[in-house]
Amino acid sequence: MNIIDKGKMLVRLLADNRQPKVFSFHDSLPDVFSSYLELLMIKRFRILSAQELLDRLSLNRKDEKIRAKEAVLTFDDGRRNCWTVIFPLLKKYKIKAIFFVIPERIQETQEVYPNLEDFWKGKVSWENLYLTHRKIPYLTWKELDIMQQSGLVEVFSHSMSHEVIPVSSRVVDFQHPGVYEMPVYFDEWFQNKTPSLDSVWGAPMYERSWAPLTSNAYVPNVLADVFMNEFVKKNGGYLFFKKKDWRKLLFEFYEMNKMKFAPGHFRRLENKEDARVSIVESKRIIEKRLTKSCFCFSLPLYQANLELLTLLKEAGYKIIFTGPERKKFPSLKLFLLNRIPSFWIKFLAYV
Repeated sequence: MNIIDKGKMLVRLLADNRQPKVFSFHDSLPDVFSSYLELLMIKRFRILSAQELLDRLSLNRKDEKIRAKEAVLTFDDGRRNCWTVIFPLLKKYKIKAIFFVIPERIQETQEVYPNLEDFWKGKVSWENLYLTHRKIPYLTWKELDIMQQSGLVEVFSHSMSHEVIPVSSRVVDFQHPGVYEMPVYFDEWFQNKTPSLDSVWGAPMYERSWAPLTSNAYVPNVLADVFMNEFVKKNGGYLFFKKKDWRKLLFEFYEMNKMKFAPGHFRRLENKEDARVSIVESKRIIEKRLTKSCFCFSLPLYQANLELLTLLKEAGYKIIFTGPERKKFPSLKLFLLNRIPSFWIKFLAYV
């Protein structure tokens, strides 16, 4: 994001009150998320549920109530962190949130895994709480049901399988640790059958797309992953990412050595995730499992086009959530909401 885009984001965050401020998360650390919730409370923001958001968007745009301080908290993917950290803190502060889940990744088990409440009560160590993220990266249907029954969490669709495909040889980043030392690029890690974390750090991340929106996949040379991973291991492993310039170092090393491994190739995609099936089936399954209307959809990788949005409208979705970039499809008469990355919440201190 360049300086102009950052300026636009600040204006949108601090001065634009035409609609509630919708924040986008995947996961968060306890102290960070607590600080965000406390700031929203100090600034007297009203946190809306999905139904309240729909009601608000349906009002006349000139209605004075639109100018109230209102926000929406959304979480994509349905990662374990939503149970271990986010839900206990939502209960503590009595604040609502919206979770977008991927049905094919939700686990079928009656076991309920420990969370922060168990840690607060001394029932589980921090290490064991930490390790559950690697044991079972995504939520279970049982946990989703418990959270929805609380009245604080609403569950909607983030597609059926969220299949992510590399579409070019352009390297945009490298695999690195995020919250709880889990991979930032969760899809690539999960789709590769969750390999050992030590073996993925530094792997090149290529320009990518949600599978239904592309016909050809770029198949990179796996030697590039091995080569970059070895560089990270020789330079401290996980601790390498504590360096402020780690990304710059990886890009420089990759450019200097990319001729040592052959380039990848392209192949025609077969048996990929189908957009219509993904949209309709994810809605059906969520409604069947949680017995509540599924009228919101979060676009994988924030990608949208007219055909896809038309399918969403036909399936009965009413609000579509995307990313920071503003996109407009006025002919559809569908609520398309651009979200603000979660770390921008801290700037609300200046409101």
